[in-house]
Amino acid sequence: MKTSMHLNTSLEMKKKKSKSIDYTKYRQMISSLLYLTASRLDIMFTVCMYAYFQSDPREVHLSDIKGIFRYLKGTTNLHFCYKKCERYTL
Repeated sequence: MKTSMHLNTSLEMKKKKSKSIDYTKYRQMISSLLYLTASRLDIMFTVCMYAYFQSDPREVHLSDIKGIFRYLKGTTNLHFCYKKCERYTL
């Protein structure tokens, strides 16, 4: 995936059209993603949007969360690079 969330996504409309799922797996996935937001700021907004639906997740939300994991898998080359600098050493 090129982005972590599809553009023009209406989560409330998706909620009405799909079936409810077990929230334990959904919460575990959201928790893992929230942990990653400390180092991957590109997924912060998307994960917080889907964290809103933890009390009543739907099938479509779960598939979108899996899409975030696919996005992360495709962007493993993105990372912080700290270069050694003589000026800032202690």
